[in-house]
Amino acid sequence: MNNDFDDIGKRMPFRETGDYLDNLIDGATEKAITHHATAKRSLHRMLMIASAAAVALLIIGSGIALFNARSTHQVTMNDQGPLDEFLNTLSDEEAAQLTFYELEEIPEY
Repeated sequence: MNNDFDDIGKRMPFRETGDYLDNLIDGATEKAITHHATAKRSLHRMLMIASAAAVALLIIGSGIALFNARSTHQVTMNDQGPLDEFLNTLSDEEAAQLTFYELEEIPEY
């Protein structure tokens, strides 16, 4: 009975040949090289897509900003209301008096 337990842990559960280990190392190396090349191409592709999207957003944003700048600065002089007409008739002294005008009481209507 003593002989059955003496060999436990001293034998390998299976045998590998030298060819098996060489093929295993070669296969793992080839797979690692392929994976590295694929990951590099994938990273390059993602960077190209991201930079193209950034350029597109920049062009669209600058176009919108330019369009808004043009539309807000257009002033037509033909659309003068009654207040504009009144202010155009005032002299500089009368306009200065309007600047310092204060209401002491609110009139009742």
